[in-house]
Amino acid sequence: MGEEAEGFQKKEVNEVLSDKVIPTCLRATHRQIKSVPIMYVCMDGTGVPVVKAETVGRHGKGEDGITKTREVKLGCIFTQTTVDEKGYAVRDESSTSYVGAIERADEFGKRIYGEAMRRGLQRAGKICVIGDGASWIWNIADEQFYGAIQIIDLYHAREHYWNVARVFWGDDKEKMNQWAKKRHDELDSGKVEEVIKAIRELLPSTDYEKDICEREINYFEKNKERMHYAEFRRQGLFVGSGVLEAGCRTVVGQRLKQSGMHWTVKGANSIIALRCCFLSNRWENFWKYRACA
Repeated sequence: MGEEAEGFQKKEVNEVLSDKVIPTCLRATHRQIKSVPIMYVCMDGTGVPVVKAETVGRHGKGEDGITKTREVKLGCIFTQTTVDEKGYAVRDESSTSYVGAIERADEFGKRIYGEAMRRGLQRAGKICVIGDGASWIWNIADEQFYGAIQIIDLYHAREHYWNVARVFWGDDKEKMNQWAKKRHDELDSGKVEEVIKAIRELLPSTDYEKDICEREINYFEKNKERMHYAEFRRQGLFVGSGVLEAGCRTVVGQRLKQSGMHWTVKGANSIIALRCCFLSNRWENFWKYRACA
């Protein structure tokens, strides 16, 4: 059944991309076309434990180079119409849909673009892509969602100056928190250059400290155009990927990362397809497709 759910999703993507079907948002009643004020495209990766045969020839991040997981690329699409009384973005209720699989980035790019098209990408007034610093996310954003507003998840970005703070002042909590608090305020204000400057001014005493500084400076330099958080907030946009973080736990974690589980890629993808259908409120659509197949 999971393979059938995957077939259902792939068929929809292929039909949408071939213009054989009308996207959901254009199926208007009373000849009215429903627009989408703001559409968000969020992407992330999360590991799933797999059987040993699925890791042959693959290297892990650990010191021994052995990997026991494969990365599920998960994406979600949701929309926003309003902000709350404080000006913070409010996700439209029941607007979230998910896609995901263990697959190459180019395959996933086609998958999430097809879902965005089905959800009304062409009718969106504003499109935002949110993710962490993974290169594959921004390659997809550039290729499939050219011109979209790109936003690095603020909470992931904060982890990077904290990496520096812990290395330099791990034994002095007060100094560590004071330094990190200044970087917190600078980053929230979109002053990424100030964060970079503060890291550059540090004096590493070991090769490890030097490597950490260089790595995090490169991270902020590479992504600074995606970190205009004050401006994003002025526009009433989301600056965090909490919706997808929750999705990683709900779609993948609760079902595929339980104690003792080890999956084949085929088995994991079948379950992911079913989870995406169910949690995207597309269960009835899948069963209609299955009845006619």
